[in-house]
Amino acid sequence: MSRVMKVIMMVGALISSSVWAGQEAARDTVIGVVDSFRTDIIADKAELANNAPLLAQRIDKILTPVIDFDDFSKKVMGKYYRRATPDQRVRFATVTKDTLLKTYGGSLLELEPDKIKVLPLGPQREGREVKVDVDFQMGDGSPLNLSFFMEDYGNDSWKLSNVVINNINFGLTFRKQFSVMMQQNHNKIDAAIDAWKQSLEKKS
Repeated sequence: MSRVMKVIMMVGALISSSVWAGQEAARDTVIGVVDSFRTDIIADKAELANNAPLLAQRIDKILTPVIDFDDFSKKVMGKYYRRATPDQRVRFATVTKDTLLKTYGGSLLELEPDKIKVLPLGPQREGREVKVDVDFQMGDGSPLNLSFFMEDYGNDSWKLSNVVINNINFGLTFRKQFSVMMQQNHNKIDAAIDAWKQSLEKKS
């Protein structure tokens, strides 16, 4: 084997090792979130079930470091983001965050702590996202599969860019819903944001 070929193979191995290490860092971030669900949410379900503000506070503490709500809101608003004023963008991000934390927090109390498994990384698509699959089981025994799509923000800081729950792409679903609300409210962004908030609250 020529010296040049050996160098090429060595460089390729280093790159492959670096990519894998980065992907594992994304998985480690998800493991940290899941462990926090166990210790800070599920373990105190009896108390949190009757204390919605405390539940929202706990979830906020866990998820805010790993979710860029401004970026998530931008993706949900889609083509309407450019038309929105800075104040409307901030309001939409705030409504999205506050309502989602309050609306979906209760579902975490239904998880079985011993039936949560972060799966090994599978084959990944090209791009910036790393897909991390987690299997959950609800209190009634029904299975729940979540695919966390993690994006590298630099310096091994991985944040959630999208989530697929039982094959339902929430990012895409939310974008379609907001687009419908824009149309139903005559393309008035403030009115659509109000409708968006009401829609999320109905899911609680």
